Amino acid sequence: MLCEECRKANAAVFLKLAVNNKVTELHLCPACAAKKGMSLGLETGAFNISDIVGNMSGYFKDFLPAERKALRCGSCGLRYGEFKESGRLGCPECYAGFEPQLVQLLDRIHGASRHTGRTYAGGPAPKLSKGEAARRLAALRAELKVAVAREDFEGAARLRDAVKEMEGRHGRP
Repeated sequence: MLCEECRKANAAVFLKLAVNNKVTELHLCPACAAKKGMSLGLETGAFNISDIVGNMSGYFKDFLPAERKALRCGSCGLRYGEFKESGRLGCPECYAGFEPQLVQLLDRIHGASRHTGRTYAGGPAPKLSKGEAARRLAALRAELKVAVAREDFEGAARLRDAVKEMEGRHGRP
């Protein structure tokens, strides 16, 4: 098979790149591959896979969609490609600037872009509407009266503490 660049030498480097379900194949001779910055190290006998991948990364950037190459943070100027390489955002505004890509990335890594698990026990309590807080407080007080009537003083003490905590958080209705 001939090199697709020079059409003279035999192809010895075969690349297959899949981006967005589009497969691109490229067949190059060693000289044309070196011109494109894909030095394999075969000339010197020093074959190192990390060097090969590192040298070819510049070539693969040509196949990225244009919107991914051009995407930049408006505040710090970080390119999305730089974030993908380093794994670090440059500033707080990067979260807003790259939000669609970050949501997609989180979905792929974690299966969701929102936290759905348990919350930190020492974290802030969920905000309740005044009506909901009043209903919960009334229910706690009713449970407290029932516990006292049953002479379940340990349960009554826990309920009393819960009533005081809720009154402290949401005010006394």
